[in-house]
Amino acid sequence: MRCPSLGELPPPPKGKTGWPWTDETQQLPDAMHDGTKWPRVSIITPSYNQGQFLEETIRSVLLQGYPNLEYIIIDGGSTDQSVAIIEKYEAWLAYWTSEPDRGQSHAFNKGLQRAKGQVVACLNSDDMYLSGTLQQVLRYYLQHEEVDIVYGDCQVINDKGHPTTIYRSRPFDLFRELCLNSMNQPSVFMKRRVVDLVGYFDENLHYTMDIDYWFRAALHVEFAYIPVELTAFRISEHSKTGVTLIPFARERREVLEKFFLLYADSNMQKWRKSVFSWDHYRAGSQLYVENHRDLALREFIEVIKLEPFTFKTLAALLAIFDIHANTNFFGRLAGGLPINLTPSRRYKAKIW
Repeated sequence: MRCPSLGELPPPPKGKTGWPWTDETQQLPDAMHDGTKWPRVSIITPSYNQGQFLEETIRSVLLQGYPNLEYIIIDGGSTDQSVAIIEKYEAWLAYWTSEPDRGQSHAFNKGLQRAKGQVVACLNSDDMYLSGTLQQVLRYYLQHEEVDIVYGDCQVINDKGHPTTIYRSRPFDLFRELCLNSMNQPSVFMKRRVVDLVGYFDENLHYTMDIDYWFRAALHVEFAYIPVELTAFRISEHSKTGVTLIPFARERREVLEKFFLLYADSNMQKWRKSVFSWDHYRAGSQLYVENHRDLALREFIEVIKLEPFTFKTLAALLAIFDIHANTNFFGRLAGGLPINLTPSRRYKAKIW
């Protein structure tokens, strides 16, 4: 399906202006310069009771001006206005359903099983693409045929859609990704062959299914980072990451344990102490910010046990002193530690 023009879509709600309400991306021609069709792109949106944001998400996909789009919405049986909004845009959807499911991972997988595009992506129902995103990503793919997964930067927005900061990613490095997670899921696009090689998302995971997937994919496919803002990632009281990151931190540790168990015989085991030291540091910092100081103390102690002679350890010691003295000095450091990891030597072996 060719993306519709602004004039073909239902008018925006009263008072809504700008992207993607009254602005659109300039349409690409139906075929590329050599006369061949543009690759089909499948976008999957899992949806559940996010009706106040869903229409903005849908329009940000439909107004990309791309000539070969397949848009799939998997709603988990919403009880708010979501279904009415989906029906409003039904004419431009390849498929949609609204029925109870087992969570976001299950919704992703249901969409992937139906998707026929050569490139696929998952966009949450409270996030949105920026104008021109699909065109930039597909042009990159066409110029770099060896690349399987492309990702970029994203804006962080609030409930009202106002940008609060920019989340910058980095060129892919497995060691750094295990430690810090620089990829933001709404800004990730992958070729269909990635699903054929790696499989589907782990439906037992509810917060870190994307991180787990990148870890599994890292030994099979090529990643590429493009330093361009592609998406807007919404953090609000309604989002899973908007209230507390404690469940995320717990699940992420489980994913790391699974990763090192899966590759127990590989030379990546030499990274284990550093990776878990960073994981404890990140968890401690988040617990500190959320005022769970006793739990944060335990995490910072683990940092020191695992890697007693690093700059990160000095930050952990400062945090421990701060917790005991109740000075809140560590909190004023805005994260406590500059996050700059030297990329590892690329682990070349691919495990099929």
